Amino acid sequence: MLPRIAIGLGVLVWIVGMEFSSGALAVAAEKELSTVQYRLSFRQAETHRVDIEVSVPSDGKAEIEFMMPVWTPGSYLVREYARQVENVAAVNGKTNASLVLKKKDKNHWLVETAGADEVSVRYTLYCHEMSVRTNWVERDFAFLTGAATFLTRSDMLHHPHVVRIDALPNWPKVATSLAVTDARDSWTRRAANYDELVDSPILMGAIDIQTFEVGGAKHHLATLGGESFWDTAAAAKDVAKIVEVEQAFWKETPYKEYWFLNLATETGGGLEHDNSCVLMTGRWAQRQRTKYADWLGLVSHEFFHAWNVRRLRPKVLKQYDYNNEQYFHELWVAEGITSYYDELFVARSGLSKPKEYLDKLGKNIAAVQNAPGRLTQSLADSSFDAWIKFYRPDENANNSRISYYLKGALIGALLDVEIRSATDGAKSLDDVMRQLWQSHRDTGYTNEDFSKIVTEITGTSYDAWLKESLETTREMDFSKMLDWYGLEWKSRESDKDAPADKPVFGNVFVGLDLQAVQGKAMVDKVTRDSPASLAGFNAGDEFISFDGYRIAAETWTERLNSYRPNDVCKCLVARRGKIVELSLKLAAEPETSWKIVRVAKPSEAQEKRWRSWLNLPDPKPEAEKPTESAKAGGEAAK
Repeated sequence: MLPRIAIGLGVLVWIVGMEFSSGALAVAAEKELSTVQYRLSFRQAETHRVDIEVSVPSDGKAEIEFMMPVWTPGSYLVREYARQVENVAAVNGKTNASLVLKKKDKNHWLVETAGADEVSVRYTLYCHEMSVRTNWVERDFAFLTGAATFLTRSDMLHHPHVVRIDALPNWPKVATSLAVTDARDSWTRRAANYDELVDSPILMGAIDIQTFEVGGAKHHLATLGGESFWDTAAAAKDVAKIVEVEQAFWKETPYKEYWFLNLATETGGGLEHDNSCVLMTGRWAQRQRTKYADWLGLVSHEFFHAWNVRRLRPKVLKQYDYNNEQYFHELWVAEGITSYYDELFVARSGLSKPKEYLDKLGKNIAAVQNAPGRLTQSLADSSFDAWIKFYRPDENANNSRISYYLKGALIGALLDVEIRSATDGAKSLDDVMRQLWQSHRDTGYTNEDFSKIVTEITGTSYDAWLKESLETTREMDFSKMLDWYGLEWKSRESDKDAPADKPVFGNVFVGLDLQAVQGKAMVDKVTRDSPASLAGFNAGDEFISFDGYRIAAETWTERLNSYRPNDVCKCLVARRGKIVELSLKLAAEPETSWKIVRVAKPSEAQEKRWRSWLNLPDPKPEAEKPTESAKAGGEAAK
């Protein structure tokens, strides 16, 4: 490790260039000045701040513009990262003399160079938002998202960017896909351009890094915060299985090295990057089968993005505009089809059982089919409006929108069956995605491009099918999928077989969610056209009493199980301090169950399709029963 000299990187490079008179070194120093250079200091880590200096050449300009992104690729919401910037100042990079800096707009700054050859802008960044798309700095570790961290010269986005990190003594390791500039110094990293810098999150602290090789490429699983509860070595073996399956799916590995940054920080989420991904989970998640299975699905999802959406992008995203929203209708491919394959690859890798996969598929179907928003917003509109709706849920979100993740995954599953059926099992959605990769990796794609490839693969036009699936709110038909694989809906358990002379309680539907707030039962959400909606409940009401008795959010479901459909109950709510009486007529829960199971006796064709879908091995033939003579021979041998 090289010594950490406490001067700006730009100044350091300038001094080195002046010390040597060799023509070659002088040229090298001149080239180095064309880079954007950063120095990060964490002396204020305990107050969640990082001090940053960015140094750039002036190129003889009288004025230089600096910019900071307002959003990050993979998370389609303007997040106004500049709101966390503090104490911005500009100086001459060589003399340290102050320069005039003024803010141009919300994410741009102008610096008057006053003849300086090099300009340095210094700023402090507040980092205390734990998510995969923001920054977190504390005494024990730091996690930085590129778009939320780095100012740059607006007209130098295509130049190299070098980052020098002055880490705290108790941060022994750094994990990032950014290239090391010197094998002896892991704390100085280089990006070929600003896109790569934005696309390369940085994790620093006490990190357990496990390395494995698959398909000729090196992979790292870097876990922070797991302590003794996370066995990163064991998890890396599972991750390797998913990597192997996905590499085989695409038949091409577009990276040389890949990092899984795994933060066990008691939160959730994932975000994809070209050569890395960020995963957030709980400290004890690996010890709970359901949560660990969810984590494996997250790994599968984010890793699939190394192909789909990172390198194979919707045409609109081929060039990122860090200053503005970029609207497009293809998120159902980028995220929805990725969501279709994520759990499927966990199953195909043998890390989950077929029943577990069907359970997750059934939950996804239920989430979509129980959302009134599916009849309000189309899948294409869900993609287009992600910038204003998806990441800003409110109490009406379930009524007014549909998830392009969940519904997109289901449309992907249904389309997969359409393709398999049209080609008698010879082709699948797998072939469509591989062809899309080959044809549109460099150009980007549209929904029309996708549809053309489906037609090429099947020999049948699916334009009308896709148009209706993407641009309308028609209900999805799962019958072909169920029949193709030999599946069926599992009947909902009920009390319908109870004796006729005894009342049947429970299985009632109200359509409101309660949340405990300072000991009060507050109405959080009201489902459109539900009994609660018809009775006049509003989000924000304090629910005081139900059928004459006080209720609590924690016991609401249990209370409902003591009532029957069609019971009418008087309710009291407090609405902005005023007591309001409402009459609530309970309804029966919908009889439709969205839980999927295998049919008792699938046909030979259904069994073959099922095994092909999940990449299951053929069943072993039953061993022949030994004959009496064989038994006798065995006894004699003993």
